[in-house]
Amino acid sequence: MSQRTDEYLRGVPLMPYDLLREGLTALLIVALVVVALAAIFSSPDYPPVRSEDVARLQPVAYLKTSASFLAGTSGIDGYGPPYTNDTANAQSVFGLAPASWLGVRIPLDPAQDFVLKPLGHAAALDPALNDALSSYTDASSDQQAAWVKAYLAALDTAQVQNGEVKLGSGDYGPVAVMMDGMLRLGRGGLLEGALESDAHLPYSLDFTRSLLFFQDDVDANVASSLDMTGDQWGVSHETGGYPGAWWLWPYTFLYQVPFIAVSDNADLLIGLIMLVIFLLLVFTPFIPFWRRVPRWLRAYRLIWRDWYRDHGEGRPEAQPGGSSPGSRDSPGG
Repeated sequence: MSQRTDEYLRGVPLMPYDLLREGLTALLIVALVVVALAAIFSSPDYPPVRSEDVARLQPVAYLKTSASFLAGTSGIDGYGPPYTNDTANAQSVFGLAPASWLGVRIPLDPAQDFVLKPLGHAAALDPALNDALSSYTDASSDQQAAWVKAYLAALDTAQVQNGEVKLGSGDYGPVAVMMDGMLRLGRGGLLEGALESDAHLPYSLDFTRSLLFFQDDVDANVASSLDMTGDQWGVSHETGGYPGAWWLWPYTFLYQVPFIAVSDNADLLIGLIMLVIFLLLVFTPFIPFWRRVPRWLRAYRLIWRDWYRDHGEGRPEAQPGGSSPGSRDSPGG
């Protein structure tokens, strides 16, 4: 120790303490408890939402999702950066929109990337699907829109019989054949692979398209059934009734503040608030006014109330067997 430390601790009773052994012992005990609890109670994880499950159990919802990409009515079409150039929807605060600064980093054309390209892979083995794709791509944009609009309207009254989706009569053009191809892709468990088929690595590590495919309706409905949506404090608990990341409650609490909860810029507002709080904590020792707040609040007197009850404001002289600023129950301990 330094000479100043030696002078400060002169006369204070000291004892050797093996902090490393204490820490390792605590770590071992906690690890054993965690492993035992995990073996007994297992994990509350909900099974992933897969395309084959959606296509098999909710074929109409699957087809509505697929057709919405062709219609240009999906949430991705108007999302803005980092997927599209529609910066009008980028979240902003005081005119500042950080997402627009970074631009489109994951360019997506929903109709092409989510429907036409996956169907193009399947069409190599299906002549009827190939002809339908050719008819669709050769048609005018107005004709394409009319076919898709009629198909989406028919899905509202569609019936599912023996796993097959039965539509009423209407002019759907090649869209009905294309959507049947999408349904077969999903039921065969091939949709995710077709969506990510442009990866250049032996193992794809980018599942952006797969995650975005069902995010509008299917994933939102599953999250709602599990109480995992934002208006239900979803990020603060696991699926079902299990507790989750309780340490995130300051972050999720902000989503319940009335003016933030209804704001289109809620994510950016909360991110900036958390950033300001973080910077205040990091730079507290260097901010003249802010660093004196603990002295004004005097919360430390509550923490060390026993010491202040016995010794008041002054620093007592060290006495054998007594409390002192260097002992465990003192403010300096």
